[in-house]
Amino acid sequence: MLMFKKKWFIFTLIVVVIVVISMFFNKGGKVSPYVTAKAVVQDIKQTVEVTGQVESADDIDLNFLRSGIIANVNTSVGQKVKAGQVLASLRAGDAASQVADARAALAIAESNLQELLAGLSEEDLAVLKEEVAAAEVAYQTSQDALADLEDTRDQDIANLIASGNNILNDKPATAQYSLDIVEDAIIDSDAEYYLYVFNQATFLDARIKYHTAKDSLDEFLASFDPAANADKTVLLNSLDSLAEVLNDTLISVNAAFDTMLVAIENSTYTASVIAGYKTSFNTQNTTLSTAITSIQTAANNLRSKEIYYQTQLNAANNAIASALASLNLSKAKLASKEAPPRDFEIASAEANVRRAQATLNRYLSDFSETVIKAPVDGTITKVNFNTGENSSLSQPVISMIGESKLQIEVNVPESDITKIAVADNVEITLDAFSSLEKFVGVVTFIDPASTIINGVTYYNVKVDFTEPQEKIKSGMTADLTIFTDAKNGVLVVPSRSIVIRDGVQYVQILQGETLVERQVTAGLKSDDGLTEIISGVSEGEDVITLVKE
Repeated sequence: MLMFKKKWFIFTLIVVVIVVISMFFNKGGKVSPYVTAKAVVQDIKQTVEVTGQVESADDIDLNFLRSGIIANVNTSVGQKVKAGQVLASLRAGDAASQVADARAALAIAESNLQELLAGLSEEDLAVLKEEVAAAEVAYQTSQDALADLEDTRDQDIANLIASGNNILNDKPATAQYSLDIVEDAIIDSDAEYYLYVFNQATFLDARIKYHTAKDSLDEFLASFDPAANADKTVLLNSLDSLAEVLNDTLISVNAAFDTMLVAIENSTYTASVIAGYKTSFNTQNTTLSTAITSIQTAANNLRSKEIYYQTQLNAANNAIASALASLNLSKAKLASKEAPPRDFEIASAEANVRRAQATLNRYLSDFSETVIKAPVDGTITKVNFNTGENSSLSQPVISMIGESKLQIEVNVPESDITKIAVADNVEITLDAFSSLEKFVGVVTFIDPASTIINGVTYYNVKVDFTEPQEKIKSGMTADLTIFTDAKNGVLVVPSRSIVIRDGVQYVQILQGETLVERQVTAGLKSDDGLTEIISGVSEGEDVITLVKE
């Protein structure tokens, strides 16, 4: 029984292992073909390591790295000087201005970064809140103005509609009265029997125009609906129709007047009767013309007011939209300023600081070519040029001897010589002493002429001890670490992740499963395989260092 249980346990275990292995190989996941490294912020340094021998110190020849007119010589033969003391300088207006501008740009970039990190001050926040409050008032004011305009429009239109309806109620009577006079003069039974004229055509034309005007008036009155005229469109159509009725009536009155001009006096149509009709027709002509003008004025006023208010309403609505946009913008500005800075904003501001610092360093490097400083404590032995003279790259401006009587002479390969500058600090270890015992030196001379050793190009560099060393002897072997450059708190990526194509530097960024190529500006290359990134990459991004086959 125990043997059976043991076999069953082993079988079960084997099945579980097989299932786990099967799940591992069939889970469908893919191994990424990319090896990445994160962009991080850290301190970096650049050094050059060489080996040489201790020897008796020579005079240290000092010269500018560029030729020019000497502005100042601040020392004399026999003077004791300290390391870092400025001994001479060239006229360097452009270089000095560039340094000043770069310092200002760096200060601005650092200020912008600090402002971003600190957020708004209470005073600035209060100003933004006041802007929001003012924008809210402006928005409400624009809405109130629209409401007031709509009320004014409604009242004005209502008054014009009422005036138009009064005309519609009043002026048909004017037409009717005029036609009654015409009928009495040329249409009724007396006119039928007693009106004789010199020109029958004039008479017949007047009678036709009378009937035309009468039919026009009757048709208007038959369709007239006072309730419907409360609508603007209906009212305008009614006013236009009434104006046509009055115009037809005016034509009829004028035709009747013309008939009186050709009428023949008789016992019924005496001279005084004919004269009375003429006077009445003249009066009605004036009355009808005035009525037509009032109708047209009422219609035009209503139409023009409608257009005027539509224009004003459009402007008011536009003002509301503009005020709302300003309000939303001021609220967005306040919200963005109240919110903490986003990572990409901080990264961008930090990149601006690094870029400004790199620019300043470049200009400081250019400016340093116009200044001679004492590399070590010592005594001036020669001054070969005076203020106002042109310096020469072939002859040292100043020579001095350090307080230490010893120096180390080394040969630096051409691949490293461009990294080294006079006054670079040096860490020295000597085979004759413990590796834990360190000595300090400084680069005092770089030979501009090359030396070929076993087919390889080298440059002679001299290093002086910064302090006298009684126990060090000439001929001792020395290992030197020359500190050529260092930067603190800079963004770095592995140097192998940077690709140069057509003179432009790129890195590849892995975003999820997508590969994105991005142009970068690189700075200092450190000893440990890292390179400073001035712009193009943000902290925490994954850069590609290797693509697996």
